[in-house]
Amino acid sequence: MEETMEKVVRGLEAGGFEVIPLRTGKEACKYLLSHIPQGAVVGAGGSVSIRDTNVLEELALKGCTVLSTAGAPPQDHARIREQSMRADVYLTSANAITKQGQLVLVDGIGNRVGAVSFGPKKVFFVVSHSKVVDGGINTAIARIKKIACPQNARRLGLKTGCALTGLCEGETCADSMCRLTLVLDRVPRGREMRVLLVEEPLGY
Repeated sequence: MEETMEKVVRGLEAGGFEVIPLRTGKEACKYLLSHIPQGAVVGAGGSVSIRDTNVLEELALKGCTVLSTAGAPPQDHARIREQSMRADVYLTSANAITKQGQLVLVDGIGNRVGAVSFGPKKVFFVVSHSKVVDGGINTAIARIKKIACPQNARRLGLKTGCALTGLCEGETCADSMCRLTLVLDRVPRGREMRVLLVEEPLGY
């Protein structure tokens, strides 16, 4: 695994990502608090990894405006997602990282892949080592379908095949949460992206 992680880091850095190796979610929280200024507007996707660090609560206490649907009334979700696209900073995770250092994200609505691909100028990814795959994009997507999607679907109360049986229904899934796939080979022009690689398991 150590050799794989070294290759992942080299691949991310070659793609223009700044890589921050950390041990725990608590360290990730501390890092983000020290690099996001007081008063910043911070958008966040529905990332369990981000929530696991408790950084959103800490940023709010620091005086930042935090845009997150977590705990917000359903009628406010669309507005929060739209405002997050124009935030100063965006916090998210990736569903998988390939051995070559590609970040792979699967989305159901498009707010997260939209914000990452053409949203806030500064994006922080908090990604656990457990999301690194020893292979390419197909291996990453297989991991997402097998591990991340069933747990996320259950969390969201979706009646997908993966939520009920753990098996992907593919094109026949009427309530599919796998509607958009984004692969980041390199940092988009004019953006700043940092990947906090955390040893502790976070999210799915």
